[in-house]
Amino acid sequence: MDGRQTFAWRSCIGKIMTKYQPQLFLVTPAFDDREEFAARLAPVLQAASVSAVLIAPRANDEASDSYQRDCKLLAPIIQQYGGAALTMNDTQVSGRSGADGIHLTGKVSEITDVMKRFRPKHIVGTSAGHTRHDAMIKGETQPDYLMFGSPFEHDEDHAYTLEMAQWWAELFEVPCVAMAGQTQDSLRATIETRSDFIGLNGFIWNHADGPEVAIKLVQEIIGSS
Repeated sequence: MDGRQTFAWRSCIGKIMTKYQPQLFLVTPAFDDREEFAARLAPVLQAASVSAVLIAPRANDEASDSYQRDCKLLAPIIQQYGGAALTMNDTQVSGRSGADGIHLTGKVSEITDVMKRFRPKHIVGTSAGHTRHDAMIKGETQPDYLMFGSPFEHDEDHAYTLEMAQWWAELFEVPCVAMAGQTQDSLRATIETRSDFIGLNGFIWNHADGPEVAIKLVQEIIGSS
């Protein structure tokens, strides 16, 4: 089973199971040393089942050689623990790094073009946009997922983001990722949207007790929800 097939299979689990069981979608934080971060990432992936990891670019320099080196180092680690490695926006970086897919933040025309070239072998996901209309237009392209909220670190979810994610999860078949903020209240509110995937960034990487404790805590909170 390739990365896209595994991701698609996992996205169905929460819909099939009687008890709601969202999957975990991790986003990498800003970091200075890729080797040091790789050493932090592996234990987190070992501590919990993570369906996908979006390798976010540093300093918004998505097309740089540095970003490509980040992805080439981190993608095999993610894949080793059964997750899908995703890059952001740059198709060359995605192909050269051996990633399982790509996350897009652009227009519908870009999504359609990338899907023609990447599917069915690779995952193609996209940010949902700012309105319900944006989300429905992007959803019509049948991406592997729509992401509600920013993948980058933020303290709390905007109420509208949570409302959008819950609306989508209730009505549409395309899986959705709802990004959580850094607090437990934010995480619980995100889980309440009943999205297919719970997106995690700051809650994991900035947790006072460390990322391994944080991701186990996420599983505990999901289990008790």
